[in-house]
Amino acid sequence: MNEAEADFTKFVRERGSGLLRFATALTGDRHHAEDLLQAVLERAYSRWTRIARRGDPEWYVRRSIVNAAKDGWRGDHRRSAVLERLGAEEEYAYAPFDDYVTRDAVRRALHGLSAGQRTVLVLRYWEGLSEAEAAELMGVSVGTVKSQTHRAVKALRTSLELREESVAKPAGRKP
Repeated sequence: MNEAEADFTKFVRERGSGLLRFATALTGDRHHAEDLLQAVLERAYSRWTRIARRGDPEWYVRRSIVNAAKDGWRGDHRRSAVLERLGAEEEYAYAPFDDYVTRDAVRRALHGLSAGQRTVLVLRYWEGLSEAEAAELMGVSVGTVKSQTHRAVKALRTSLELREESVAKPAGRKP
């Protein structure tokens, strides 16, 4: 194994699970995210020497994931599946019923957003990027990030408020 292969293998070993979580959050589907990440890493492997020489290979791979996800959204108009839970440690963890209800409501609300709005929320609030960093990663202006964030948060609030109202009023009873 040469030095570039060893460096690439180390990068994937150290950052692979984080990149998969990132891709899953963007696509809303764990299986699609795995395929997307594999395709991006295959392309990165053949160019790894140049990518590593630039100094920030993780940024390059994340940008490639965002671009590949956008390409998928343009070519495939099917809606993504609801976001899956990540990590095997969550599979058997105890969570109160209210937590499941809340998690389900948020997933449904996120599912109702456009792909661009969901991407902005993932970059800004999940990844903790600034508006400028998110704009650079998405290849859009800072103003687009601001407006998409505003619209996405407003849509989430509206969706979650409507769900809360429908849950709070039992069917068949008059107020």
